[in-house]
Amino acid sequence: MHAAWADLPTEEVLPGITRQVVDGGNQTLVRYVYAPGSVFPVHAHPEEQITVVVSGRIAFEIDGARCELGPGEVAVIPPNARHGAVVVGPDVVETFNALSPRRARNPSFSTTEGTSG
Repeated sequence: MHAAWADLPTEEVLPGITRQVVDGGNQTLVRYVYAPGSVFPVHAHPEEQITVVVSGRIAFEIDGARCELGPGEVAVIPPNARHGAVVVGPDVVETFNALSPRRARNPSFSTTEGTSG
């Protein structure tokens, strides 16, 4: 499979946050675009997540610890770790998130405790 991001479907996950998803045989890659002021509430999922920030600044809370990332920086989020994010500053944030193993489905996000995002 090959595709351009511009040709893949875009889904609004939460207000100001969109995602595009590509599934491989063993992993899932998600491109997120966050509008300034966007918040991705704390949640957990069974997949390990590696997030690369392409543009803007975003602050992650991972198991209660805060880390702020900018372009070219990476966060590794262990499986089942509680995590969320908030955009820092006036710029749009773009990230790529590798999840392994591959997600069995593309989850919808809910603010209910214990749901996937």
